[in-house]
Amino acid sequence: MESNKEKMIARFRAVKAMGYVPSHRTNDTGIGKTFEDCVGVTENNIDAPDLFGFEIKAHRESSCSYVTLFTKAPSFPDSANAILKMKFGTPYENSPSLNRLHTSMFADKGNTYENKYSFQLFVDRAKELILIQVSDLKTGELLDNSTGYTFADIKDVLAQKLENLFYVSARSEKNGRKEKFLFHKAEIYLHPSIDRFIQLLQDGKIMYDIRIGSYQSGANYGKPHDHGSGFRILPQSFKELFLIQEEVE
Repeated sequence: MESNKEKMIARFRAVKAMGYVPSHRTNDTGIGKTFEDCVGVTENNIDAPDLFGFEIKAHRESSCSYVTLFTKAPSFPDSANAILKMKFGTPYENSPSLNRLHTSMFADKGNTYENKYSFQLFVDRAKELILIQVSDLKTGELLDNSTGYTFADIKDVLAQKLENLFYVSARSEKNGRKEKFLFHKAEIYLHPSIDRFIQLLQDGKIMYDIRIGSYQSGANYGKPHDHGSGFRILPQSFKELFLIQEEVE
C-alpha cells in the first residue's frame, strides 16, 4: 500500500512535470495558493495539516525571508493580544480611538517599537513559559510580562500541525504583475523537537510576530482583528528544528 509520504511525493512530481504554472493570486501568498491548488488541497480553516498528514509550505527560490511555522494566540491570559494592543498599540490615523499592534521580536535582544517600547521574548525554562516582555525603551523598566505561551501548548502545535512538513522550492518568473512558478524541488522534514524549538528561540533563530488590529467599520467596529500572531523561522534553520530531513527531486 502506498504510504502518505509516497502519495505526497507523487503529487509533487506531477506538479513539477507541469512546468511553469501561472500564479493563482497576484500577491505574495500566490506561491502557496498555487501549489496547494495544483496538488489538490481544499482551502479551509481547520487547524490541521494540509494533505496526507503533511503541512505544506512553498517559497520562491530567490527569497531569503522568514517562513511562518505556525500562528497561535498566546496561552494566557484570555484575549492576550487584545490586551497588549490596548496597552501598547498605536492609534490608526483615520480612527485615533482604535489601536493596532504590529511588531516582531526575538528572545536574544529587545526591539524598538514606536521609539517608546521594547518588546522581547523571555524563556523561563524552570516554569516552562515563553513570556512577552514589554519595557520602557528609555529607562529599561519592565512594564508588562503577563502574556505568553506554555511549552505544552507549543509542543501540541508542533505535534498537530508540523509533525510532517513538505517544503517546496519554486523558480519564479514575472511579467509585470503576472507571475508563474516552476515547483522543481522539495524537502521533507519530520518530527520537530520542542527542546530544539526552545533552543532556537533563545538563540534568536525564531522570530515572533504580533499582528493585531481593530475593525474600523461594519458590525465588528472596534473589535480586535487578529491577523495571525505567530512564530517564524529562516528556511536554513529547519534542519535544526526537525529530527529527520529528506530531499525530493
